[in-house]
Amino acid sequence: MSNISNAIDLIFQNRRDFIIVGLTGRTGSGCSTVADILSQEKFETLYSPKPIVGCCEDNEERKYNIAYNYLKQNWKQFNRIRVTDIITSFLLENEFKMLIEYLKEKKYSISILEKLQQDLETEFNLLYKDTANGLINKKGHQNNDEIYQFYSEKVSLFSDKIRHILDQIDIDVFTNLYQEFGNNIRKSGMAFDNKFGPENIYKIAERTNKLIKILRHSKKDNVIVVIDALRNPFEVNFFKDRYSAFYLFSINTEEEMRQHRLIQKGLNVEQITKIDEEYTKKLSGEEQFYSLNIKGCLELADVHIYNPTEQGNNYDILKKQIIRYITLIMHPGIIPPTHLERCMQIAYNAKLNSGCLSRQVGAVVTAADYSIKSVGWNSSPEGHIPCILRNLKSLIEGTEEKAFSNYELYNKQFRDFIKENYAPQIDGFEDRLEGRLFSYCFKDAQNALKSDKNQVHTRSLHAEENAFLQIAKNGGTSIKGGYLFTTASPCELCAKKAYHLGIARVYYIDPYPGISKEHILSQGNNRPDMILFHGAIGRAYNQFYTPIMPYKDELSMLLDFKYCTNKAKNFTLKRKIKWSEFQKMKSVLSKNLQQD
Repeated sequence: MSNISNAIDLIFQNRRDFIIVGLTGRTGSGCSTVADILSQEKFETLYSPKPIVGCCEDNEERKYNIAYNYLKQNWKQFNRIRVTDIITSFLLENEFKMLIEYLKEKKYSISILEKLQQDLETEFNLLYKDTANGLINKKGHQNNDEIYQFYSEKVSLFSDKIRHILDQIDIDVFTNLYQEFGNNIRKSGMAFDNKFGPENIYKIAERTNKLIKILRHSKKDNVIVVIDALRNPFEVNFFKDRYSAFYLFSINTEEEMRQHRLIQKGLNVEQITKIDEEYTKKLSGEEQFYSLNIKGCLELADVHIYNPTEQGNNYDILKKQIIRYITLIMHPGIIPPTHLERCMQIAYNAKLNSGCLSRQVGAVVTAADYSIKSVGWNSSPEGHIPCILRNLKSLIEGTEEKAFSNYELYNKQFRDFIKENYAPQIDGFEDRLEGRLFSYCFKDAQNALKSDKNQVHTRSLHAEENAFLQIAKNGGTSIKGGYLFTTASPCELCAKKAYHLGIARVYYIDPYPGISKEHILSQGNNRPDMILFHGAIGRAYNQFYTPIMPYKDELSMLLDFKYCTNKAKNFTLKRKIKWSEFQKMKSVLSKNLQQD
């Protein structure tokens, strides 16, 4: 192998040797299933569907063929770090009696306490001694292999034992209890203390990162990690800020499928509702820092993976997606994006134009061949000043008249309300703002005045609404039978517009909490298909599909290959002349060819 070939191999070896994949998703979506797949030692034990040999029906199958063959040659087993085990390690910083005291205060049943004491106490206290001897927190020279083994074997097995014992009592106890412990750790740094201190919000992420560092120190290369599973957006950003090789995979499935899986595990509707607070609960104040927030994690995901329920549970659809995206992490640009990724990426980029203070949403409308007809994002009407650029202080002082409406400037009731409630605080906020603009949301202010929650008061057009209006604004064209791509599924108002315009498919990422799917889009004769998006977007889209170098150059340098006549090729092969030497002998070759 030439020096150039070695250089090519080294470039991609660096990509293959350090990868961190974080998993997120609602309980029942399949994070653990994906972690199981990535943890396989050999590619063959994935039992992934074999690609079609010969003529393929479409380009997506050709792409899978390429990804399959590449990963088959370059597969590496992922080291699995379970957040559940990290939480267990915080439990083991305490003696067993503290766990029992905590559960008593929380009014857990006597049956749970007795079962834990009977089956866990002895082993718990033995592991507590290991913890006290420095296998978790003690600084200084330590045996890294011993620390990693403690987490990956002893703590992991103990977590499974705790789950098994609690599941025998009630199927939802373990999940609810560990959600509570995780929240406590992000609050206080300790599993049994719920006093909030902002310095603790990264405690779980920091301990997870400690294991990654141990792997890097002990293995030095080939550090391939899957974190199962991240459910707090600040923990996601912790890893994004530290590692360019970190990618968050969101594992998703239709809500009906997810609930069906949980019911099959023995959960009832009430228990599922309790667990689902990780997604549905409205967070405010300090809760946003320490609570589970799946919705926030989904918005940060680099790759969305679709995990449907398949006959026989062979996970073929899931495995094909995993093969595609692990291949693209290792070798960017080896295959191009899908139509769905291309369109959703534009919607994803469009949302960044939004001046909304609450949430950014992007939308794209296409024809049935995926040609783009319009782009939209949630924003105030053209000519209005976006909310993020409007200063509450300017409103109170009556400056910048063009930024505000006559209602905001001259309605006595509204102005008295604003001045009475917010004017006294403005000056006191200057230091805390640290240069930020004190933007304000009119809808929230008006609803506070009226003691209401009316969405009519919003100034913004929704992203889908804006995309539809762009078509009418710029001359109009029929979009009947076309597709709508939106980073959040449409609300009832936008769903009605999509239905009326004849949209045939709606591709979405984040489900809308209302009843637009069940009520608006699921009646009549022209029901659009609601399709959960899967693919790479945002940063991952750019990183996965931007080649490190032009693929033609890569092949040429890797193989010492260039296109030429067979006579020239045979001449060089017979004399084992490299192409660099071939160029130096150009005049001699030319003369020989002319004589032939």
